[in-house]
Amino acid sequence: MERVKNMTKKLMEERQKAEDRIADLEKDIEEMKLKLEEVENEKTSLLNSCEEKEEEVEAITAENEEEMKRISELELEIENNIRVIDSNKNELHNLEQEKKHKEEKHAELEAKLKEFIDECMEMSEAV
Repeated sequence: MERVKNMTKKLMEERQKAEDRIADLEKDIEEMKLKLEEVENEKTSLLNSCEEKEEEVEAITAENEEEMKRISELELEIENNIRVIDSNKNELHNLEQEKKHKEEKHAELEAKLKEFIDECMEMSEAV
């Protein structure tokens, strides 16, 4: 009988240990559920943040594309302006050459006129 009592006592102790272990495991499960919920919330928050960042990146990319288009247009405008400047330089050079030629012609005509006037003066003195 004593042996049965001891076994019963032992079984009761084992049962209590098992119930305590089950209670601990249930507590761990509840804690893990809470932790899982926290992780899910953080995941959702990170996903939302990522979506916001993606939207920002898309907006910045669109701005950059617009800016690159504007830069390309400005580069074309600069190239055209350079061509115009080069053309104007050539025209200026041609006009300077023409002016120089006309000045030389003018000096030549002026010299001939002076010579003609001198001849006329000599003739009038001779008369």
